[in-house]
Amino acid sequence: MSAIETPRLRLWTLPPPLVALLVEGDLAGAAATDPPYEIGVETFSADGYVLALRHAQLLADPGQEPWLYRVAVRRGSRQVVARGGFHAPPDAAGTVEIGYSTAPPHRRQGYALELALGLLAFARERGAQRCLASVRPDNAASLATVARLGFVRTGEQIDEIDGLEWVHTLTLQ
Repeated sequence: MSAIETPRLRLWTLPPPLVALLVEGDLAGAAATDPPYEIGVETFSADGYVLALRHAQLLADPGQEPWLYRVAVRRGSRQVVARGGFHAPPDAAGTVEIGYSTAPPHRRQGYALELALGLLAFARERGAQRCLASVRPDNAASLATVARLGFVRTGEQIDEIDGLEWVHTLTLQ
């Protein structure tokens, strides 16, 4: 398990065995792995679909772990305030796509921005050339975050879960 350090957060990876337990809904088993953060009913409650996708990716290639899914833990605590990562390691063109979510009690405190900055620095240091962010047009908070990060709207797409999304691009190198 490795962490990206930011001023207020530690962004911890989720090892494949832990992801498997979360996908199975075994919170007690997941907590028994003794990660450096709390695992409670609320921690991953909205992430079942994403965790299942990441689980399949990790089964195919455990080496993708550093890129896929991280929890943002407030320094000096075990409290998860946000989650995020990339959809996959960089593709052949050096492109990654970022995703993130802040737990409702911790919104409007800059955690999504800080989480994204940590992830973008990680990607840049490992040679990623650009990053995409797909955001629903009605997600004002996420649109504000990508704007603050310097992303530029470059298109749109229809997502099978979220419907219409605006695609934003940020050059990393």
